[in-house]
Amino acid sequence: MQTIACLVIFTFSTCIIDGRSAAIGGCPRGKPMVYCLIDPCTTSTCPGDKSATCTANYCGGCNAIWTSANGKPAKCSTCPSGHGVVQCFVDPCKDKTCPKYPDAKCVANYCGGCNAEWFLANGQQVQCRTTASSS
Repeated sequence: MQTIACLVIFTFSTCIIDGRSAAIGGCPRGKPMVYCLIDPCTTSTCPGDKSATCTANYCGGCNAIWTSANGKPAKCSTCPSGHGVVQCFVDPCKDKTCPKYPDAKCVANYCGGCNAEWFLANGQQVQCRTTASSS
């Protein structure tokens, strides 16, 4: 259950949502406050910095801001240099099968594109010519 507590002081107010502070009305011009159905930090990860902490930012979108232990922006990407993380409209593994290795598991890779990578149970990566499933 989500706990929300608000403290209003004159024209500045702060809300505490599930233990995280979120500024209300303190967004820069051109980035209006957005009301999100869930805390953006609940669906965001930072694999490149396991000790990073997430702060929800609702200015202009439902944003998860990751900060490293030293207070600087965290480097969350595990992508190689020059291959930044991209946002895909659809999970690259959605409705895909691997006919050559039917037991292989598809893992989405968002480094430099919307890529589907296939792995056997022992962790070995295999090459598949993916096809859309018939279901």
